[in-house]
Parts: sequence; C-alpha cells; structure tokens
Amino acid sequence: MPTSRTHLRLQITWLAMMDLACLVVGAVIGVGLRFGADEIVEYVFQNLNGWFLLFGCVIFANYLAGSYRIQYTFSRFNLFVTWAFSLMFALLMISIFSYTWFHMVLGRGVLALTIGMYSFLALSLKLVVYRSLFRSDMVLCRTVIIGTGARAQAIRKTLEDAYILPAHKVIAFINLDREGDEGPHAGGFIDGAAVVGTSLGGFSEIVRSLGVALLVVALDDLSEVPLLYPHLKRLRFEGIEVLMPLDMAEIYAGKTPLDLVNEEEMMHASLECRLPMYRRLKRFVDVGIALVASIILAPLGLLVVAVIKLAEPGSPIFYHQKRVGLFGHIFSILKFRTMRADAETESGAVWSMDGDPRITPVGRFLRASRLDELPQLINVLRGEMSLVGPRPERPEFVEQLSAEIPWYDERENILPGITGWAQIRYPYGSSVEDTRRKLEYDLFYMKFMSISLDLQIILRTLRIMLLGKERRL
Repeated sequence: MPTSRTHLRLQITWLAMMDLACLVVGAVIGVGLRFGADEIVEYVFQNLNGWFLLFGCVIFANYLAGSYRIQYTFSRFNLFVTWAFSLMFALLMISIFSYTWFHMVLGRGVLALTIGMYSFLALSLKLVVYRSLFRSDMVLCRTVIIGTGARAQAIRKTLEDAYILPAHKVIAFINLDREGDEGPHAGGFIDGAAVVGTSLGGFSEIVRSLGVALLVVALDDLSEVPLLYPHLKRLRFEGIEVLMPLDMAEIYAGKTPLDLVNEEEMMHASLECRLPMYRRLKRFVDVGIALVASIILAPLGLLVVAVIKLAEPGSPIFYHQKRVGLFGHIFSILKFRTMRADAETESGAVWSMDGDPRITPVGRFLRASRLDELPQLINVLRGEMSLVGPRPERPEFVEQLSAEIPWYDERENILPGITGWAQIRYPYGSSVEDTRRKLEYDLFYMKFMSISLDLQIILRTLRIMLLGKERRL
C-alpha cells in the first residue's frame, strides 16, 4: 500500500506519462497535417533535439505549475488556468533555450499544431477519462480521517465529491478514545469506510498499519488536537501527509476561518507580498491592465453614461464616496451611480440589502454585471486601489466592524481592490455576519496572494460579468 511519498511519485509518473503520450500523438498529427503522412518518420528523426526540448519543457512546466498534484485541482476552471500558465511557461523556456543552447529546428507551424493537438488530448483525458482510467489505489490518495462526528463526515464529502479530478479514497475513520482501548463506535462503518477504534498510545501503529497517504484531523472537539501533536509530527517525518482543520479549510474551501486563525498565522501570511519585487510587479500589472481596459472599455463606459442619463435626466452620473484604503488612508472611490440621488439623505450610511428600494432599475443591472465598478480603474491608476484585493469599506462601517469582528483590521495592510477573492466566492453582503464570512476569504487571499492568484480572480470576475454565474457560499 503506497505511503504519501510513494503515492505522490506514482501519481506524478502516471500523469507525466499521460502527458508524454499526448505530446507524441500531438507531434505525429501535427507533422502529418503540416507535411503529409509520408514525411512523419523522416521529420521526427531529423529534429530529435527540438522534440526533446519541447517534450521536456512542457512536462517540467506542468510539474512546476502543480498539474500533477490533482488532489489540489479545485474545478474545471482552475484546471484550465493551470494548463494555460504551464503552457505559457513552457513556451517561454523553449524560446530561451532555442536561442541560447540549442538550435530550434521545429517550424512554427509544426510547433503550433503539436501544442494545439497536445492541449486538446491532455485536457480531454483529464476531464473525461480520468474517473474510469485512474480510479485505482495506485493513483487515488488513501486517506484516513481522525474523528467520526459531523466535521469528519463533512470533510469526507468534500474530499471525495468536490473536484473534477477526485484523488482521495477515504478508507477509514479513526475513533480516538483517550481512556479505553477503543472508541465507542469502533468496528462499524460510515458510508463503506471502516471505523477503527484506538487508544492514544496505539494511534501511530494503527495509522501505519492502514497504509495511509493522507491523514486528516477532523475532531469536533479541537481542544483534543494538541494531544495528537507528538504522533502527528512523527508520522509526517515518516512521509505521511497531515492536514489540520485550518489546512482543510484553506486548501479545499479557499477560506481562512476566523476561529482557527491566530497571530502567528497572520505574521507569516504571504511573505511574497512583502518583497519589493512583488509589489513592483503587482503595480506594473495593475497599471498595464487598467490602461488597456480603460481604452477597450471606453465605448462601454460611454454607453452606461448615456443609459443613466436617459433613465434619470438631471441626476448625477458618478458617485463619490469616502473609503478606507491602505493603512487606514481615506480616499474617494468613484463608481457609476446605482441608487437614487437622495438615497441616504434621511437614513445616513446603512447596509445595502437584496431588493433595496433605493437601487434604480438601471443600477440593479449595473450591480449584477459589476459594471458600476468600471470608473474605479481611475482609482487604480492613482495608486489608491489595486485590481485585486479586499473591497474598501466606508469609515463609518469600518469602525463598527473592527469592534465586532476579530482580524477585520488586517484588511488595511494591503491595497483594496476593484474585485477580490471574497467577491467571486460570496454574494453581496448586507450584515455583520456576511462581512464575517467574506473576511474569511479576504484573509485567505492575504495569506496566499500572488500574481497567478490575481489573474485567476480577474478571469473569474470577467466570467461573472459576462455570464452572471452565481458565487459559491
């Protein structure tokens, strides 16, 4: 039975071999389409250096991009984004190597046809054939869950059902009894997975005997977790992957629960974002995309202006509002107006709710499509906002929310954004509880922020704008 390291090596080997097979088939088809079937063998053998370079760069790029760690593939969209990044990196490496150490003899037409056929074949296999072809213990990650309660069963469902490429097989639940030899439910089954009872002293031996690749801590009473630390540390050094409740929430739900986070976690949040090079690169991407988007979307912006003018003649087109930015700096945010001009004359600053009568019919469409945020590209160019980050809040609300929600002030440590991880994962919030839930996604973004994550968020936001997809709770 494979352990974590053996399992990972087998998984990488299987998927790399699948990629290699797709590359070979893609090369044969590409050469055949370009020069005809009679020239395939001769062209391939005359250009072996080029083929070795192409195959090596593609497989290496897939490995670096995490394409072979399929248990961390969240969705078809993430699979596509990972593939796109790995392909761009592979082409960059090919360009560098071909003009430095190798003479690139593959023609651009052959290269384009080969990459195109490979992409079609590889993505099709991963999306369609994976379930039937690779559902075996050799590829599936043998997983044991510590606990038998509601948390454990919810995690089991998440592990086995949430992904387009399921890579986990829960083989057992461990019912831990600190006093006796076995837990009270030992010997039973939960959805076909055995419930194994053990005392704390026999815990490590039980885990080893099960041939575990992944061990998930899912005790309902988190105060018992420290008792397992000596055993878990030893098992990790033996090659068994261990996920704590916070790991599970971040890897599989994309959020950092407020009841599991601590000062140490936030102190080590996203070391990358503190590097001057990262900040300069993020700013470069922000300005570049904002300039291009401003030019491309200018006609759409003018159309929105005309619609607002026609719907409410004489009313303001834009809406200026004070928001809290980086390190508590107050700035004026710019939006297309979506509410009546006198919306807060009597009520003052209040939450916007579903079906809010203050929102105009045009404003309702602008909010649903996110078009009301377009003028904030100006805030990005000014350096007051980023394209991606936590949404800036009004000073009146920040004071209230900071007093009621722990960690809320952490949001002020990075630039606010036009869109963010919370915006694509959670609907519009209209209460303190909604804000608490969205903060969990903001903290996740702050811990793992990167240029690649920003690009994923931007692409997801565009999909929401174009297709109106619902956000996941």
